[in-house]
Amino acid sequence: MNNSIQLSPIGLSLDASFLESPVPPERQERIVAHLWGNSIGYKKQHFRPYFQYYTEQCRVAFHSHGSRLPIRTHQHIVHIANCMHSGCTRSAVKDFISQSQWTTEPTSEDAINTSIDLTVRLLLMLDVGEFHNAYSGRKKLLWVEGSLQEFVHETLPEAISLDHDRIRFDGAFKVCNMVRIAGFRVELTSNLSDHLRLRDIDKTVTVFHHASFLMAHRQYVYPYSRFLLSATLLTATCRKSTSIFPAGLVDETLATLSLLFPLNDKETERWYRKQVAPDELDSYIGRCGTADRQIGEYTYWHDRLVILKAEFDDSKPSTVTQWWNDRREGGQWYAIWSAIVLTVLFGLVQSIEGALQVYKAYNP
Repeated sequence: MNNSIQLSPIGLSLDASFLESPVPPERQERIVAHLWGNSIGYKKQHFRPYFQYYTEQCRVAFHSHGSRLPIRTHQHIVHIANCMHSGCTRSAVKDFISQSQWTTEPTSEDAINTSIDLTVRLLLMLDVGEFHNAYSGRKKLLWVEGSLQEFVHETLPEAISLDHDRIRFDGAFKVCNMVRIAGFRVELTSNLSDHLRLRDIDKTVTVFHHASFLMAHRQYVYPYSRFLLSATLLTATCRKSTSIFPAGLVDETLATLSLLFPLNDKETERWYRKQVAPDELDSYIGRCGTADRQIGEYTYWHDRLVILKAEFDDSKPSTVTQWWNDRREGGQWYAIWSAIVLTVLFGLVQSIEGALQVYKAYNP
């Protein structure tokens, strides 16, 4: 029995090397359609940062194994992603790749595992697995068994263990103020599992900024009917699934971006444009909707938000610039700067008076 996945004609144009760079726009559109569904209103500029990530991950994976990597084309990635979408366990996905024989070159179990981890990264932007010669310094995410859906639910669980009675999200809580007022370092990341993670040692917070990717998953409906899976794949280890991310996670992540990158906020927009190269700017940042300022509405990112907001509130300016920008307590800000201005003014007046007296003493 032929165990390959039969695709509609739209997939034929994906039979090009997965190492091509840049990926042509028409091929980008087809990749997005196959990975996340045809319901997405594709625009090239929206997915420019994602395909920067896509080509980089493909390059790193290939350098890990070279010709031993069983993946050769974008279509092979789509095949594997389709198998994952259907609910197959990791072992079932490995069997599928082994049986597909996309290349006559010798391969290995390690290379097959890298192909699986690469597909997960491209599908979900989670740094799953560890590629050779690509040390990231991050905590390893290892999908060992079970379905991808089960692994993602374990990796990104609801986390509500910290008290939030004192937490209030006001307009000052935005990414540019974390830098200008509180002295944070903000590191933009392409790894969703690192979103809002705070490193105490250097006050660095990582922010997943791929809003277009999240918007695509928000609109996502798995186009299962467009694919005909072989009977060998529709086993007890596979089941139909409409989403890999836990329900509500994507919307909540977008809500956190609405907090950090407020709608039509020019200060934040200017800050963001200085952080990354033009090709890596996400056009949906700052367009994620109205921010939800009720901490109780957050379940997946709740604890990280509580830690981040508490650190932000407790931080005190350490430079004159930070003091000037810190207007979280308006009354106190005006009192401090009024006192400073008056002190400087009186000092200036006294200096002038003293200079005049000296002048008169020498010029009676």
